[in-house]
Amino acid sequence: MSKLPVALLVIALLLLALSFVARWPAGEVGQRVAAPTPTSAPAVLGRTLFQAKGCTTCHRHDGVDVTRVEVYAGADLDLGTVMGAPDLTHYRPDPTFVRPWLRDPSAVRPGTDMPNLRLSDEEIEALLAFLQPND
Repeated sequence: MSKLPVALLVIALLLLALSFVARWPAGEVGQRVAAPTPTSAPAVLGRTLFQAKGCTTCHRHDGVDVTRVEVYAGADLDLGTVMGAPDLTHYRPDPTFVRPWLRDPSAVRPGTDMPNLRLSDEEIEALLAFLQPND
């Protein structure tokens, strides 16, 4: 195995680990996402939750603006690709699968890397509304 893929994998794993432990003071490197507030538009709440709950750590979605990690000139690191997490931009969720999946991923697929985010039913419905394609 050449050194570049190994280096990229090490960087990706370090960044993933840091994303779970790093807490930046407001106004410094990084961006805090405000806690979701009740809204009449479930898709808006779902978009906020997608960021606040850390979904963007592994998943990509064009509906959220997330800075990409520049690795070297002309390339960037897509953690979702490295981690095997799907791009959810054009995902058409089947609510009968997604509801139990978001409630407890390991109950649906034992051994999954998807964490249990301890989402409420309202949060799950908001994420489903956000994930519905607008075509």
